[in-house]
Amino acid sequence: MILPDKHIDTENSLIGAGAVIIRNLEQPHTITSLWELVYDRPEIEYYWRFILILDFLYTIGAIDMVDRMIVRKSS
Repeated sequence: MILPDKHIDTENSLIGAGAVIIRNLEQPHTITSLWELVYDRPEIEYYWRFILILDFLYTIGAIDMVDRMIVRKSS
């Protein structure tokens, strides 16, 4: 589920869906405004999955929360 394999397409994995969220974080967003940007994407689809993807991105250090805004960390 985290990584794609022969049974899970890239866009259905957390890595693939995380890429959708990262692309939408050119500027900081609240959780609500980010959800409104990506909720209709087939990779995201459900709010519970959106939160799971945010958890994953935070765990790997790709995003952070600053002043109640989600920001993309620079590499």
